[in-house]
Amino acid sequence: MADTIDPETLARNMGKFQVVDVRYPNEWEAGHIDTALHIPHDDVFDRIGELDRNRPVVTVCRSGSRSAEAADDLAGEGFDVENLDGGVQAWAARGMPLVAADGSPGAVAEPEPPADDRPERMKRLQSEFLDVIFAVQEHFGDREASAEEMKPFLRQRLIDEGKTPEEADKFLADMDGPST
Repeated sequence: MADTIDPETLARNMGKFQVVDVRYPNEWEAGHIDTALHIPHDDVFDRIGELDRNRPVVTVCRSGSRSAEAADDLAGEGFDVENLDGGVQAWAARGMPLVAADGSPGAVAEPEPPADDRPERMKRLQSEFLDVIFAVQEHFGDREASAEEMKPFLRQRLIDEGKTPEEADKFLADMDGPST
């Protein structure tokens, strides 16, 4: 778990750090630390190349929880990283300035996650996939099940969901690929 840095220490040493704000766009636009780089939490791995590996990073969110996850992610990628203790709420509470996207004085905003604009079929597939993953974890615990153990479990799950045994067998065979 990444270390934390308090707002006063960050403010005194701002030039030393790359400040990465991982909040949602609406939060960033309402108010952020002036020199921060906005990389929403979901985009951290995709945009990691924008960060200088030779400079320490401080991650920031509203209260410190999302940025703690991002800090751990970046630490796992070899970055020297700390998390702003208490997030921009603590920063603002100590009288330190936030700037809005238009350059005016900023404020801390409630998070509003962006709309999920994926097709319904993709959302449903993700939900079904997660249901299966959780069922596998519940059934097998923390151990990794072998293919020989997994197939009967998945077959029975398909049958329990309304597939015939033949349909379940065909589905599992199709997953294995074409037979030669």
